[in-house]
Amino acid sequence: MKRKIQEGSFIYFFTKFFVDLSLKTAYRKYQVEGRENIPTDGSVIWASNHTNALMDPLVLLAATDRQKVFMARADIFKNKTAAKWLRFLKIMPIYRIRDGFDAVKRNTESIAQATDILLDGVPLVIYPEATHRPKHSLLKLSKGIFHITFSVCENSSDDKPVYIQPIGIEYGDYFRFRSTVLVRFGEPVNVSAFVKEHASESVPVQMVELKNMLTDRLAGLIAYIPDDEFYDATWEYAKLKADDPEYYSRSDAGLKGLMRLQDADKRAIAEIQDMRENDPDSASELLRKVEELRLWRIQNGISVHSIARGVSIPAVLGKFLLAIAGLPYYAFCAIAGSIIWVPTLFILRGIKDDAFYNTARFGVRFAMSVIACILWAVLYFCLMPWQFALAAFLLSLPSTRYLYDYGTFFRRMASDFRWLLRRRKAPDHSFL
Repeated sequence: MKRKIQEGSFIYFFTKFFVDLSLKTAYRKYQVEGRENIPTDGSVIWASNHTNALMDPLVLLAATDRQKVFMARADIFKNKTAAKWLRFLKIMPIYRIRDGFDAVKRNTESIAQATDILLDGVPLVIYPEATHRPKHSLLKLSKGIFHITFSVCENSSDDKPVYIQPIGIEYGDYFRFRSTVLVRFGEPVNVSAFVKEHASESVPVQMVELKNMLTDRLAGLIAYIPDDEFYDATWEYAKLKADDPEYYSRSDAGLKGLMRLQDADKRAIAEIQDMRENDPDSASELLRKVEELRLWRIQNGISVHSIARGVSIPAVLGKFLLAIAGLPYYAFCAIAGSIIWVPTLFILRGIKDDAFYNTARFGVRFAMSVIACILWAVLYFCLMPWQFALAAFLLSLPSTRYLYDYGTFFRRMASDFRWLLRRRKAPDHSFL
């Protein structure tokens, strides 16, 4: 008898341990908030925003120790070998209209399987936007998640409520490795209670109301920009303000780490939205200045950090000395880590969607880590006395992380230097 996809195995949990460990070291800071909001008394569908390709499932996989099953678009299951691996990873297909009318009919089978998973008490992770987009916003939610939810409600006993658990994922940067990520579990939607309270309404009406409710809760868990018309300028303003130490200090001191930074982002976005509603002329002028500064800084290779935090000659000199001090280890890491970063570069050249960059970096790093450790051990212990070999091996372990972190530090130092030289020529930034 074929095992159910939701059934655990030693190999799966053994692999998950190392995947989670690798995922958490792929970010400078990985922070999870609101685990206490996850229901424990019924069936739970995890609903998250979708911004960073396959990193989103990995980020959620590591958020709790519990086993989960993920739903993903059906086209990635076309290859039989890939389909077997995806099933091992507890990922099942869901079909979309773009997959063809006949394919959509197969969703009946997928919904039945999803219902079985949830009735067994295993969380099912769905991305209701149905596709990824690296933006601080939300696409229109699809109906698939609600069809599954209602199917589970129909088959659940009265004492086993069905929930939708909204989750917000917030990345410090969508495209750079070793950035930050914040995972927030919000207040769950008790769908069973909702259906009873709205029994007089038709199912389509209930679905629309649930979709609006879920959209609002997801938006509240991220630094949400409600429209695309002034998206770039609005997010630029938020980054500039939130990175300003004085502005950041006015955030809720009771929040910790990335939560406090997100609070500053959300306040800055709210300022823009409020100005657009109450003083559209001033808002247009402000956004024009912000956009002009954004385009100028990109053209000149200057980061938001340099502009928002301000720089001085002593600070730049200090960073330069630190960069010089770290250069020998950087050179060592570049040689030792070439086993990982060289194949990564080749793979990245073939990727057209930038949102998959970090997925590729993570995949190569995870796949090559064991091989790299074996090669390091053989090479060092064959060529050096064991004391030096052990030291070289230990220094090699964080080589990939150090390469990315040093690269980030060096880029910011260079940005600070350019800002020192060119800030007098910068567009009007008095709004800061």
